[in-house]
Amino acid sequence: MATFSDAITTAAQLHQAETATYLTDAVIGIAFIVLFLIVANLIPKESGSYDSSPAKRRKCFYFFGILSLFVSLGVNYYMWMRHITKVQFVNEYTIHMIVSAFMCLVIFGVVSYLICRTRNPHTKLWDVFNK
Repeated sequence: MATFSDAITTAAQLHQAETATYLTDAVIGIAFIVLFLIVANLIPKESGSYDSSPAKRRKCFYFFGILSLFVSLGVNYYMWMRHITKVQFVNEYTIHMIVSAFMCLVIFGVVSYLICRTRNPHTKLWDVFNK
């Protein structure tokens, strides 16, 4: 398998880089899910008649979603794309890099949403999408 220090010059190395891209973005999506859950649980509930903490958690959800998209693009660029030497390989890899970045965003969004929706009512995570 090609590593990030090798030049990618053959089709076999390109396909290995594409596979590594998808796996890397799945891991990045899962890491951002964990970060979101930790930060969302750290935001305290506010006492009183109006609790604005669900809105803060929702902003946190959107922030981490957008951040996961940009982090996955950056990681894939610096680990793989800048080592590709042939122009036709760059064009093919760019498509895979963009698709895998959006796959990372979808993994983050869907799994985080499902986790929040399956919590007990009136918990911190349940409130993220219910107010």
